[in-house]
Amino acid sequence: MTSESLAESPVDSDALPPAASAGDAPPLFDERALLAHYVLRDFEQAVANVEQELRDAEPAPDAPSAAPATEEDLNAMAEERRALARQIVTGAWLNRNNPQWDPLEPDTHRPDPNDPLLAILQSVEEPADS
Repeated sequence: MTSESLAESPVDSDALPPAASAGDAPPLFDERALLAHYVLRDFEQAVANVEQELRDAEPAPDAPSAAPATEEDLNAMAEERRALARQIVTGAWLNRNNPQWDPLEPDTHRPDPNDPLLAILQSVEEPADS
């Protein structure tokens, strides 16, 4: 059998998927969703890096306290640190094209309202505490 005859003869095999009907078309590739996935992954990695730096910068306790911090206290401190890290990264990312931005001066915060990053971050904004 030659390669030409193989190409002309269809192969019936269980390994091949059944013919799809018009209604079974694969979902369209959404480039925006993929971009959002990568942006959010990079954002979360930046937050984790800043959070680690904040943790490393915390002063070590001078002396062991009589009452060590409870798990609830440790969790609250971690949440505060994570929230601060998110604010730092968000501010830096949103002002990345703002040469006048100074994180110590809130009046200089002017993100571009048409920035796609702003739209992505607003779409995944965490709900307020209930």
